[in-house]
Amino acid sequence: MGEFEVHRVRFFGLVPAGVRCLACHPRGSRLALARTDGAVEVYNFAANYFQEKVIPGHELRTVESLCWAAGDRLFGAGLSGDITEYDLSGLSAARGVDGGGGPIWSMVANSTGTQLAIGCEDGSVKIFQVVPGGIQFERNLDRRKGRVLCLSWHPSDTHIVAGSIDFFRVIDVTSGQTVQRIMVNHHVEKAKRECVVWAISLLSSGTVVSADSFGRVQFWDWEQGTLAESHTVSTSAALSLAVSEKEDSIIVGTSTGATYQLQLLPVTLGGQEKRWVRTKPFQFHSHDVRAVAHSPTALISGGLDAQLVIRPLMEKIQKKSYDAALRKFTFPHRRLVSCARKARLLLFQFSQYLELWRLGSTEETGKDGEVLPLCQMPEHLVQLKSKGPEHIYCSCVSPCGTWVGYSTASRFHLYRVHCDGDGVSLRKVPKVPKLLPPAYQLQFSADSDSLFVASARGSVHVFQLLEPGGCKHLHTLRPPSGCSEAVYLLAPSADGHWLAAVSGDWVSAVVPSVHCPLLQHHCTVPTYNCAVSALAIHPSTNNLVIAYSDQQLLEFSIPEKQYTSWSRAVQSRGLHRAWLERDSPITHITFNPKNPSHILLHDTYLLCVLDKSLPLPDDSTLLMNQSTLKQLPETARKRQLHAFKICKKFQPLLFMDLLDENCLVVVERPIMDFKTQLPLPVQQKKFGT
Repeated sequence: MGEFEVHRVRFFGLVPAGVRCLACHPRGSRLALARTDGAVEVYNFAANYFQEKVIPGHELRTVESLCWAAGDRLFGAGLSGDITEYDLSGLSAARGVDGGGGPIWSMVANSTGTQLAIGCEDGSVKIFQVVPGGIQFERNLDRRKGRVLCLSWHPSDTHIVAGSIDFFRVIDVTSGQTVQRIMVNHHVEKAKRECVVWAISLLSSGTVVSADSFGRVQFWDWEQGTLAESHTVSTSAALSLAVSEKEDSIIVGTSTGATYQLQLLPVTLGGQEKRWVRTKPFQFHSHDVRAVAHSPTALISGGLDAQLVIRPLMEKIQKKSYDAALRKFTFPHRRLVSCARKARLLLFQFSQYLELWRLGSTEETGKDGEVLPLCQMPEHLVQLKSKGPEHIYCSCVSPCGTWVGYSTASRFHLYRVHCDGDGVSLRKVPKVPKLLPPAYQLQFSADSDSLFVASARGSVHVFQLLEPGGCKHLHTLRPPSGCSEAVYLLAPSADGHWLAAVSGDWVSAVVPSVHCPLLQHHCTVPTYNCAVSALAIHPSTNNLVIAYSDQQLLEFSIPEKQYTSWSRAVQSRGLHRAWLERDSPITHITFNPKNPSHILLHDTYLLCVLDKSLPLPDDSTLLMNQSTLKQLPETARKRQLHAFKICKKFQPLLFMDLLDENCLVVVERPIMDFKTQLPLPVQQKKFGT
């Protein structure tokens, strides 16, 4: 695998924001997720649950509810009182409309996706019509006292049920009048505290399902105004619920971190009478589960512990396969760390500020696995705060460590870094050319003379960096096919002759860099049906190595405009089954200058050195961790010799890069480190304590 001196970094204080709401696409192909900091993410089920879209948050924009409407249009609403439509091609909040009723607590779309209903602070329920280019206010429904915390349409779009504090009501959409009002605590004697209806659903049979702060899931006959069934699933609040498309399964999220499944089952074997039964409890979260979703094949939950959990329904899985695996996502599928190799600096990106750190150093040497004492401790050099309420889209530090750039939704900022002895100062570069914001990806050239800025509508701007601190716009590279999707990955070559770019329709375009006299498109990599998660250009061969979200690895020769012989061998033979069944995408690729056949790559749970000179393993070969392999006898170790050298010592792994041919830096963020910074969860009595 090779021996490296490893800088093991654990001072990146990232605390991922909790999950606030979820919305499954009606066709089941995508999942939209909103976090407590206002960020919106879109996961693609078909692309191995890859986080294909990220729209950073905003301090003044909270998202309490998300919904899909009119096909692939995504809308969000929150306590700011606005309904926002998100531009998924431009990765931005496109337009907003005032709801007119104060803070918006809930929003749902009807079955055809042509109308949105919102529940407001002032007790009103309002209908908006989805039209091309936006939404239009249609009318108000019956207004009652008390904020509307949750809403649900009847599948036939004839009625809407609205949940509030201590009651819910059923509204006739045609007349706009309340036709039934039911007190959820009328059957409880001397209820001393209010009962909050946190989630509600109206089934096609006319049954209303409610989840409340008493930890109950209740089934109501709204026409008669009677309680049919009641299930107490938790001693604390039941915060969320979602119903399957066939209305035979319900998932419920609670404030204890537990989720429960209720199923509609026959009372007797083969009988016609059915009742709701609590069948499966799950404890995947440590904090409130504020959001749940029910896809055709899985139960999905998101908690304030920042975890997105996808638990497959085993009765829907025909055979043992990767679809039967439990998936947990905590960290983003993109890099939040950049490295200045020559200066040995790390830049950490947070939502509203950046931190620049200098790595420690040692003069000692040691054996494999030994921890060396530091002669110079890691140093926090500077914190760069972003002005205004907008969150940071992307950031980067130059390889020489003298330039730092970042972008928000409205501005691109470039700074010159000066290191004077022990002191560090930042000077903002004045008169940066104003381009169409935001920048979705920043990348400096290997010699730190150029900056590439991936901007709106698939364009890449090329800047020349000037001494002592300035920049000049040289050229704008247009997408070859007129694609309007944003470029979200960039990879310049080490010699400065090539630049690879990846846009949202998964096409990798390769264009000559600023050192070439002709700035023009060179070639396009053949389209693949999954998203690109990472890519890099080999420093000596100019081959483009691409990692896809389905764990496939391809190598494309830029000069020859075709896949390499090694890549064709990989496709004909196939990668190892254990490699393909990983659920965490590759987020970074680099190369070892000492050994050109080595490709270094990592995901959240493993670091891998891929040796192209060795044969690929077949499925009968164990894809072992290196620590396990070292325990085998020499003869057994030789039999296990293959291209994949895997290390699982560093977890969760957010970043990895080579500082030089013998030195590696890895950035970890242990789960328990950031969980200690979360609010205390609901205390539960445990047996024996």
